[in-house]
Amino acid sequence: MHNKQKSALLCIPDTNSLINMSDIEIAKKDLRLWLWVEFDVKLSPTICTEIQNHRDLAKGGIRKRCNKSVWNFTIQLDRLEKTFLQPFYHDLNSRKDRGERHNCCVALDAVSSGAYRQVIFLTDELKTTDPERNGFLFRVFDSFPIGQIWSSLDFVLYLFLRHRNRFPFKIAQDVLRTINREVGGTEDAMRKRFIDYNRKLEKIKKTLSS
Repeated sequence: MHNKQKSALLCIPDTNSLINMSDIEIAKKDLRLWLWVEFDVKLSPTICTEIQNHRDLAKGGIRKRCNKSVWNFTIQLDRLEKTFLQPFYHDLNSRKDRGERHNCCVALDAVSSGAYRQVIFLTDELKTTDPERNGFLFRVFDSFPIGQIWSSLDFVLYLFLRHRNRFPFKIAQDVLRTINREVGGTEDAMRKRFIDYNRKLEKIKKTLSS
């Protein structure tokens, strides 16, 4: 049984975000480890299994940190996935998107059990979060008031807002550029995405400098 006392905001990272943020340091700390500084972090056992298969995640003790952050479900995962995600995902027997699906179950369980009020679902998956492509993650969070979907780029903006004295504008800009390339997509999509996030970064800087 989870403690009913409301804790800090919960962040649920997907494997792709942890990969895209690897090899980046902010204020002499692995960017990924800043997640544990800023939030409570939990993830599904499936994500931990995926992490074990990625050499890109070996640095910075991230595997050990993730293994200690596995969510303890209050409802059986298979049952929760079937009742919760069946309207949003056509084949729950598929291994495709399994980590994201199980992280969705973490999000629902965390809020419905009373352990957390809201979650940040951190993922850089383009297809499943895109409303124009009817992505299942978009539909889940559009239907259930359990939190917000963030990309790694959103997390960089958040860190700049919170720690701008340790995270200078130029470095933040370079980090956005690096992660944007890792997120990928067409050249046009990457260009537009970087322009959009750089504009947000400049707006934060201007607002906080006024």
